[in-house]
Amino acid sequence: MTQFNKEKFNWDGMYLMYEGEYVGQPTMDEVQPNCHPSWVGVGKPLFIARFKYGSKPWRSWRNFLCKNATVEQYVKLVSESSPLDAMESLGFVSRRMKLYGDKVVA
Repeated sequence: MTQFNKEKFNWDGMYLMYEGEYVGQPTMDEVQPNCHPSWVGVGKPLFIARFKYGSKPWRSWRNFLCKNATVEQYVKLVSESSPLDAMESLGFVSRRMKLYGDKVVA
């Protein structure tokens, strides 16, 4: 099992991605066979979450994942549910849940 590394996270203002290597990571040429030759054999970054509106707690997500989950564990949970549900199943309590006590459904 591969632990998350804080240095390998990439935040671009909306998307949180993980660029570290992990067991079972697909490569760019597996995902997109017609990719540029320089991408052949390079691991595909792992999508962690998208933060659209209001609060963007990407640092709390990153810190929580580093302390409480492995990359493979998170990949499995996200394949079965949404990123927020996966985080909550690991024990993450969002700021909104702390304030209002229940998950808000949009």
